[in-house]
Amino acid sequence: MTGSKPVALITGAGSNIGLACARLFAREHVVILADLVDTTEIAKNIGPHAHSVSGDVTSFDDCRRWMQTAEKYGPLKSLVHSAGITGPAVPIVDMSIEEWEKVVRVNLNGTFLLAKAAIPFLHRNRDSAMVLISSRAGKTGFAAMGVNPTATKAHYCASKAGVISLTKSLAMELAVQGVRVNGIAPGPFEGTMIPSEQWQDIAQRVPLRRLGRPEEIAEAALFLCSPKAGFITGHILDVNGGTLMD
Repeated sequence: MTGSKPVALITGAGSNIGLACARLFAREHVVILADLVDTTEIAKNIGPHAHSVSGDVTSFDDCRRWMQTAEKYGPLKSLVHSAGITGPAVPIVDMSIEEWEKVVRVNLNGTFLLAKAAIPFLHRNRDSAMVLISSRAGKTGFAAMGVNPTATKAHYCASKAGVISLTKSLAMELAVQGVRVNGIAPGPFEGTMIPSEQWQDIAQRVPLRRLGRPEEIAEAALFLCSPKAGFITGHILDVNGGTLMD
């Protein structure tokens, strides 16, 4: 089955940033919602041009199957990778090796596997784009805006720093094929990665005095995938309310 609409694949599309991206991209794209959980009902609610695929981003076979599914609906033009986990906030000395490896496996290894699976499909379509969601924490080395300075979520921060570097490496490698690769480093936003009881305290630490909305990150992703960003690659866009200005 093919169509005239460009195809966008969104990972982590079952909630938060990924879901906001799926809804926004579906206005102009055939959108593939990829998630560990079943997103069939979500896809139905988005509309007739939304389709669900389930799988694990830490499985290369699943990532490749997602790309094959997307291609059934047309050329893959946009990939937004939002899937990830945060892990518990504990000091490094108390962090289990298993917890460290789990977060790095999902956030960093999963990004590598997804990109590796996607590259042959994106290569076929000049002016295609990949957007990898990292985090402000990947630049600062701590999460949660200093609420608990002795527990930085080092596994999360390190994995997201790796995503930032991987974004730049991919941008350099794929530029000659006309594939643009950019990243987004969100600051604190409304959603499950911040416990609701901390929202007010964290919002007061943000220069704009509020948390971000997933829809605002989705708008940034749509821009980076669009022809308006046609001369932008290897860039990490801060969407953080002023919590980091670099």
